[in-house]
Amino acid sequence: MNIYSVNKGIGYASSGVEYAQMYRKEIFDSLHFKDYYIFLNYLSRNIAVYTDLMGYPRNKIIGIYNFLSHRTTENSTFTIENFLECLDNQSNRNYELLNQTDQSIEVKINQMDRYKIWLLKSGVVDRIDYIVNNSLVSVSHYDKTLNNVEEYHNGKLIKRTFYEINGNPCYEQFYVNNEISVTFIDGQILYGKMAFYQYFFQQLNLQQNDVVIIDRPLDVIEGILPVLANKVRLFSVVHAEHYNENLSKGRHILWNNNYEYIFDYADYFEAIIVATDRQNRILTQQLNKNTEIKTIPVGYINKISQNHTYKPFSMITASRLAIEKHIDVLIKATVIAKTKLPSLTLDIYGEGGERSKLEALIKKYDAGNFIKLCGHQDLSKIYEHYSLYISASTSEGFGLSLLEAMGAGLPQIGVDVDYGNREFIQNGHNGLLFEKVDLQTMLYVMSESIVSFYDQHLDETGRKVAKLKAKAYLKQNVASMWSDLLEKGSEA
Repeated sequence: MNIYSVNKGIGYASSGVEYAQMYRKEIFDSLHFKDYYIFLNYLSRNIAVYTDLMGYPRNKIIGIYNFLSHRTTENSTFTIENFLECLDNQSNRNYELLNQTDQSIEVKINQMDRYKIWLLKSGVVDRIDYIVNNSLVSVSHYDKTLNNVEEYHNGKLIKRTFYEINGNPCYEQFYVNNEISVTFIDGQILYGKMAFYQYFFQQLNLQQNDVVIIDRPLDVIEGILPVLANKVRLFSVVHAEHYNENLSKGRHILWNNNYEYIFDYADYFEAIIVATDRQNRILTQQLNKNTEIKTIPVGYINKISQNHTYKPFSMITASRLAIEKHIDVLIKATVIAKTKLPSLTLDIYGEGGERSKLEALIKKYDAGNFIKLCGHQDLSKIYEHYSLYISASTSEGFGLSLLEAMGAGLPQIGVDVDYGNREFIQNGHNGLLFEKVDLQTMLYVMSESIVSFYDQHLDETGRKVAKLKAKAYLKQNVASMWSDLLEKGSEA
């Protein structure tokens, strides 16, 4: 039995889906399952740059563009010198190096032609833009050797050619409005993105007892279901709120469009996996189909912290720095609460597109001495030194950081919403839930909750309750759930 987890993309600021997959990988390792992780999106940078950050073993990574050009996931090693040597070997290609920085180097050929070499942090080549008369003509992407070449016309991508590791062209794709139009591969003509995905899954040579777990279904499942249904053991994981509560009435459920197609064709899935019992109950009632709805937490904890010391009035939050996490609201609430709790501090861990805005906000409130952006770090031994984990997110399918913090013994404050906050926070015992209100009001409600939390000494009494609740999420318990699901089905 091989297990394939299907994702779309991955980047520097990984989402909860990638972290959930990493937890799953570690569970599968402990169960000695043979598992692989499929990424369907085209990535302009060597996928190893991102998967290495997450700790994915390279032999478990399947980026479909590399797979179909018979390439494994390897280090980027193509150097500036390698490229300049190629120029030296071309006749009439005298060049001049300009504008050298740590990120890029410009190579001038003549008044019209130039190259811009973009570098990875290691100093090796990421990609090379070829520019003629100030217009982008092509972009060559490298890892160990030339990986693929993009061709442009009037600033628009029209074609990509993918190469084998030995430099031989392998297949070609043509594009209209940045979408795959036609792929020429192995003597076949594939029309559109879905046909390309289907071809890839056919090349995997899946067996009847192989498991395919869909993690990001939107724009994917509609195309690949026909080549997977009734041919493998098929599962889907729901990583977020699965419906819009405000726009659902009676039997009319407005599904989250990420999962709507799966719910419509749920009969083809052996099970749909959710992270909490509460979501299981709601989805089971709404879906009303024979497909099993299985509760398996998307994360686990290795052990429960025995640490008893922590910095008083210290708060921590950890997430992508994304607008939907409402970290700006948390910053403002902390500034207000600070007027009543002079020793209060907030450390924000994570990276994302909102970083510069949050930096500006901290500067605006002159809060840099008590609110800090700490970047992406391994928090496993960091959580326990804080007195409180706090979140301003109004929607969490589970909340891996909430689980990690609970395992470290941290009481928590969060919005009274499904599913993670209500799963982990026992109001008044190991933290506080506050009412979901508009964002302008939230900063005041949240600041009041912070003050109330410390007034009730929940930073002391809540730690014991948090550790008791954490026991259900120990690794061996979550591993047992996966084992029951997958090994039971493999014997059928």
